[in-house]
Amino acid sequence: MTRSVPFLPKDWQALLLLATVLGLLPCAVRNDYFLLLFNIMALNALVVLGLNLLIGSTGQVSLGHAAFYGMGAYLSAIASTTLQWPLAASLAFALILVGATSLLLALPTLRLEGHYLVMATLGFNIIVSILLGHFEEITGGPSGFPGIPKLHFGSLVLNTDRRFYYFIWTIFLVALALTINLTDSRIGRALKSIHEKELSAQALGIPSHRYKVTTFVLSALYAALAGFCYAHYVTFISPKTFDIFYSVQIVTMVVVGGLGSIWGGLAGVALLTALPEALRHFEDLYELSYGLILTIVLVFCRQGLVPTLLSVARFWIRGKRKYNGTGSTPTRAPVAGSSERVSISSGNAAAMAGIPVAGVPLSDPALLAVKDVSMSFGGLQALQEVSLEVHPGEIVALIGPNGAGKTTLLNIISGLLRPEAGGILMRDTELTGLPPHQIAARGIGRTFQATQIYLHLNVLENALLGFHVHGRSGFLCAYLHTFGERREEEDFRGRAMSLLDRFRMSDKAPSSTQQLCLLEHKLLELARAMALSPRVLLLDEPVGGLNPRESETLVETIAGLRRDGLGVILVEHDMNVVMSLADRVVVLHHGSRIASGTPREVQNDSGVIAAYLGKKRRG
Repeated sequence: MTRSVPFLPKDWQALLLLATVLGLLPCAVRNDYFLLLFNIMALNALVVLGLNLLIGSTGQVSLGHAAFYGMGAYLSAIASTTLQWPLAASLAFALILVGATSLLLALPTLRLEGHYLVMATLGFNIIVSILLGHFEEITGGPSGFPGIPKLHFGSLVLNTDRRFYYFIWTIFLVALALTINLTDSRIGRALKSIHEKELSAQALGIPSHRYKVTTFVLSALYAALAGFCYAHYVTFISPKTFDIFYSVQIVTMVVVGGLGSIWGGLAGVALLTALPEALRHFEDLYELSYGLILTIVLVFCRQGLVPTLLSVARFWIRGKRKYNGTGSTPTRAPVAGSSERVSISSGNAAAMAGIPVAGVPLSDPALLAVKDVSMSFGGLQALQEVSLEVHPGEIVALIGPNGAGKTTLLNIISGLLRPEAGGILMRDTELTGLPPHQIAARGIGRTFQATQIYLHLNVLENALLGFHVHGRSGFLCAYLHTFGERREEEDFRGRAMSLLDRFRMSDKAPSSTQQLCLLEHKLLELARAMALSPRVLLLDEPVGGLNPRESETLVETIAGLRRDGLGVILVEHDMNVVMSLADRVVVLHHGSRIASGTPREVQNDSGVIAAYLGKKRRG
């Protein structure tokens, strides 16, 4: 069945509507004071747009964007006034220095976890404020920097609020359009995955640190551009405008509007820029009213203003349809324990990812070799000189009691942990010490014991994440939505739909992953791993939590991978699954390998019986 596609995506429809309203607004507003308010709103919106991209996409919070805003203003003012440079050169000067500064700040701090970035950017903001106030010969100090030239294009000078209004909102709309391009792209999906589950994003081949640094620099450039526009609009700047309180105000606008919501950020800007002006006539009650309104929004709209209003609207529409009897009965996803089965159609797994893989005899050299790997956590020896090999078309089961080191070994192979000794070889390529995204790109795919499905992405978008390593379009191509980027995205979507079709999930492509049952989550995670076109697949307890019928479905799927020439390392506690699937079994106990062989050999090994399977019963 062919599904109709709207002429414009929803975000672009909203952008077109916003542009129309903003274009007509000056015709209805005759008071220049209101135009001034709208101009300040646009400047704040530009800063918030960049900060919302950073917070909403990567989960990183910055309290230093007032400093970048101030640097953009002061650097362009110094270049255009003191150095008498043209405005274009002044803008380039400001953007280059702000970009370099933000890069130097981001490289070390974004490697740290927790609130280190918040503290680092807070300290950076304080340092910049101090420098702006003390270098009086250059910045004018606390007295400010006067005499900044107005923006002009040839003979056209933006010397009125109305003229600047059209300029600054045009700048914002262009930045908004480019940001929509970025978020609705391969890079945008990667950024959202970093925010939700960074470790699993790395295992999918996404270079999280590089992307976080790039996004931080991009958001700083938004603030610098706004600072440039502000300086040449008001023609006088002072350090007080760019202190830490402005950074807090900007973050509050993002939170009130809704983290990760582009339109929510704009709503937060409109509310918090206009609200103080609307409350001026309350005089002594101004601060109390302002704080009360903010508290109400933050307490009762925890997702943000716009996401909450949209949720209420959807709930109201569904309720109205149900009341009128026009709502359709939704199709329920199969739940665990149901008789409905999800089966995989014939065809090899490599074709699912679009790259054929020929089956290779087991006598061929090992695909993956683990050599004497050791790992400890404090005083606990998790692994002690563990070695194993995986050949093409071979399933190696890794078994052992809880705490034996099985998942630790998978984390080391996939690069999430670095071993203290030993090494990992893929054919003749050393993988030890490589970051997870590079290991994934070299052909290591994996699933996790607790399924790592991205709940904020639909089924198709989850599958598309697996193709990230095959993409060539970077930030700039996604930002500009180039022809090559569009063609690559179309190709990936076609391959992802083909992959989902082979897993009997193509009809669920636009569905939320929260509507899927556990079996479908596991199948989707497996399909996403296959999108990497891996040579070795690491499966961590794939049938955990499934009933026998669902386990049988998944076992059939995994068995098909052997026929495709893939090497599989299977960690599983269900011995029926292990004995039916495994070509070889490696047994770990207290971090050491105590046995290795065929399932029957391991089953009859006295050491294994004592350590793992229990005492052997007498006839």
